[in-house]
Amino acid sequence: MKKLIIIGHRGAMGHAPENTGASFEAGRRLGADAVECDVQFSRDRRLVVIHDDILDRTTDGRGPVARKIWAELKTLDAGGWFGHKFAGERLWRLEDLLRWAKVQRSAAGTPLQVIVEIKNKKSSSVRMAPGVVSAVKRAGMVRRSFVISFHHGEVARVKRLCPTLRSGLLFSAPLRDLLQRMRRTRADAIFPRFHLVTKALMEEARRRGWFVGTWTVNTPGDLRRAAALGVQAIASNYPERLLRILGGLPRR
Repeated sequence: MKKLIIIGHRGAMGHAPENTGASFEAGRRLGADAVECDVQFSRDRRLVVIHDDILDRTTDGRGPVARKIWAELKTLDAGGWFGHKFAGERLWRLEDLLRWAKVQRSAAGTPLQVIVEIKNKKSSSVRMAPGVVSAVKRAGMVRRSFVISFHHGEVARVKRLCPTLRSGLLFSAPLRDLLQRMRRTRADAIFPRFHLVTKALMEEARRRGWFVGTWTVNTPGDLRRAAALGVQAIASNYPERLLRILGGLPRR
């Protein structure tokens, strides 16, 4: 059986400023098999690795990401807010992350994988899927990447553009039409929030052949419960905690 995949959420955001090089490296070093990132469009349509659509929380910039060009965004301090030793960390583009990840191996020695979450509240009108697919293809990372989103139309577009690129549906509330959405989008996986992962959901996923990942799981008790439920991947801000727990559990 395949082992349980440890996903470093925004790198290892419990240890370093989220979605920065320092955080991705921390995630890799602390045991993640894959690092997860978020992407937003800049004004000049660069795919910027940042969670919020506003700069204020995680950089020294102000205002919407979409109103700045990359030349402005790349000068911002994306680490000082987390701690003095991270001052000067810069934002990355998706292409920067993919280029870095391509030559990285996890602590277990396997090629590092990348999970890309398409953000953008206006996804229906400003489609990121083509840019994300192009970036992954250019980097030669199709086999080592996964594209996920709450915007299920984007997931469907990813699959149409590149059928071999793995994709998944994110959701944080029960979906009564989950089967229909999976068929419509041709997604490979579901990524429900942890509280939605039940034995019944896992039984259906096994019956349908769906890959199941869950997020964001941080406490030892929740990490044990998630692993025991049989999910294939767990995203955590503290990948080393899951690695320690899995020392006493089979990594399937």
